[in-house]
Amino acid sequence: MTKVELLKEFAKGWFGNSQQHSIHAQLLSNRGFKKLADKIMAESDEEWEEAKEVNKRLIELGETPVVAISEYPVITDIKEMLEYDCKESTEALPAMSRALAMFDDDYVTKNMFQKFIIDEQEHYNWVKEHLNLIKEIGYENYLIEMIG
Repeated sequence: MTKVELLKEFAKGWFGNSQQHSIHAQLLSNRGFKKLADKIMAESDEEWEEAKEVNKRLIELGETPVVAISEYPVITDIKEMLEYDCKESTEALPAMSRALAMFDDDYVTKNMFQKFIIDEQEHYNWVKEHLNLIKEIGYENYLIEMIG
């Protein structure tokens, strides 16, 4: 895969994941889980901005971005949402690290991916923390904590 193809794939992924998180946030908010909905919506906004940043970089490199998004499932069970996010982050972090290595000759793109890796690691840590909370205090107690 070329560097340009890789950038386009990451943009498609972030646009798709942003939409998934936006839908999840709306579902959660509608069910009264406002705290969790706010966090998931913030994640959606961050992913949207990352995709836009990649497209901006493609344009700076003289390339044409694609208008496309990767498909992601809509999950209604909160624990399953978190588990899916955990799995996605577990797969994304090594992929992002490999991408980082491809841009040794492009400091701007490499710096952009370093920032993305930090953001993804923070999200992974947050998801793991919440999955651990479910394990420690129980699913029902966790849900009560997310209301409000």
